Amino acid sequence: MRVKGLRRIRACPASFEVDNDLLSRSAAARAGRRVIRLAVMLRTIEPALMLLAAALLVTVPALAQQPGGSIFGQNDQAVGNGVREAIRWGRNLLFLLGVAGVGWGAVNYMMEKSWGRQMVGGGLAMGIGGILSLVYSFSQGNAVNLDTDLGN
Repeated sequence: MRVKGLRRIRACPASFEVDNDLLSRSAAARAGRRVIRLAVMLRTIEPALMLLAAALLVTVPALAQQPGGSIFGQNDQAVGNGVREAIRWGRNLLFLLGVAGVGWGAVNYMMEKSWGRQMVGGGLAMGIGGILSLVYSFSQGNAVNLDTDLGN
């Protein structure tokens, strides 16, 4: 009797099969199957990841040799400006996603389909966009006044 070596074992998703009845009853079996599939996928792309890591180890020291020693050039406000722009873009994107979500929910309501999640998601996106708008106003140094007169 000859024992096969470990070199003959191949990583393929079809090599592990779990009974469908067990999968339908056990959340742990479903989670285990996902972990195994993830491990097989990582094992497949491992050579590409090693090449990427080697390329980074070679190029990062060369990129660190910038003249002047400043990462952002002569502008010391570059990081703050970048954060403010990211907040502004996020605010605008969330507001537009919120409008689209509410619109989608309205169309689904008219078509007699499920619409609640779209409306709630759109409202949440607009609410988070409003919070980001407040953060952006503070980052610009603007005061946000609360109108307690209700238009009087």
